[in-house]
Amino acid sequence: MSAPPITDRPRWQTVQALGCAAVIGWTIAYVLCDWGGWHRLTYDQYQGAWSWTTGPTPRIPINYMGIILWGLGGAAVAVLLTLAGLRLWRRPLPPSVLDLGTAWALTGVALAGTYYTWSLWPF
Repeated sequence: MSAPPITDRPRWQTVQALGCAAVIGWTIAYVLCDWGGWHRLTYDQYQGAWSWTTGPTPRIPINYMGIILWGLGGAAVAVLLTLAGLRLWRRPLPPSVLDLGTAWALTGVALAGTYYTWSLWPF
């Protein structure tokens, strides 16, 4: 039994890179769909109907599910792009790349939270 080659990337690095990419993609799509006024799945609870709306949400309908769908789509795209990049880069990831990915993921969460807190102002 031989030792694994030095060029193999540890599994934890792949998981961390994919997790950071998912969080970054999620937060970008989550905020941009609201800021850009993209079409979103909206539920009108009084009529019991789903619809695709664009722009600001009217007072009564709920567009949260549509925003979640955009976030999931952004996370999926980011994970696919990261998988493609990791397939090309088979060596272990440098610590600076992992640190930068983690920092961007945390920054994305902070900025998305700040954006939605600001958009609800005044409470």
